[in-house]
Amino acid sequence: ETLTMAQVQEWNATIWCMSPPCQPHTRQHQNQQQDLLDPRSKSFLHLCDLLDQMDDSKLPRLLFIENVIGFENSNSFQRCRHMLKKRNYKVGHFHLNPTQVGVPNDRPRYFGVASRGAESNNDPSLSRYLNVEMSEQSSPRIQTSISELGVVAPENVTNLPRISQFLDHDHSSHRLRIPDKLLNSSAAWCFDIVTLEDRRSACFTQSYGKFIRGTGSVLWQSTIESNDTEACSRFALIPPEEREFNPAWSKGLDLKKKLRYFSGMEVARLMGFDDAVFSFPPDCSLKQQWKLLGNSLNVKVAAAIVELGLRNLS
Repeated sequence: ETLTMAQVQEWNATIWCMSPPCQPHTRQHQNQQQDLLDPRSKSFLHLCDLLDQMDDSKLPRLLFIENVIGFENSNSFQRCRHMLKKRNYKVGHFHLNPTQVGVPNDRPRYFGVASRGAESNNDPSLSRYLNVEMSEQSSPRIQTSISELGVVAPENVTNLPRISQFLDHDHSSHRLRIPDKLLNSSAAWCFDIVTLEDRRSACFTQSYGKFIRGTGSVLWQSTIESNDTEACSRFALIPPEEREFNPAWSKGLDLKKKLRYFSGMEVARLMGFDDAVFSFPPDCSLKQQWKLLGNSLNVKVAAAIVELGLRNLS
């Protein structure tokens, strides 16, 4: 919010990446249509105002925007779309999920790519994804795949790897045990439980390890071969807001012994981070790792979006 016009024009950046605070646009927020009044929207709106008024020669050639699904229908983003149209950007709007790039994690997000200038150098196979912004009064045209870059359509997602392929070799740490207080709470039935054989996991948020409902999956450390077939059949992926209480949900399950949290590196792998190039600092606590990852994004999906933008410039 403190950036000045003089600063951004002096820096003359080619690319801007923006991931505005998502809270005004999440399902927990009760007044999503009042997002313009939410203090957490001020920074994004300020950047849009700067872009609206910048000298033509100083405008970034590429803009990337990431947020939760639904952000694209917010009043804040309508103001952004007005700016993009006025400044002659070509724009692509996407709803993408990590499952579309082969990662068994459910983290659907809105991604926006805006490109300006150098049309003669565009990759013809990818230029079709970006178009002149239409009236900001109409809903944006949402695209759900980028097949040329390995982001398949949702209906074509198949053969995702098992959760067991993303686990640490040594996961015996007591730090990953779920406290008895949570296991015995009335909300414990809201845990999203996945097994070693599962090929899916729920979205991890910054509240993972703190709250239960809608914050990320926990791991049932048993295989179907361990005679837990009936137990595993209960662990179906159901959106938190659609779950109904079943008083017998934990009958016959040894939650204290077999249920645990995912480690920070396990969550990181499910968000596309590669062990070969990524690790946490030694002094970063488990809770800090979860919080950082909850505020992050899937790097494989983000990489495809960035490649789409760059190949529309060069």
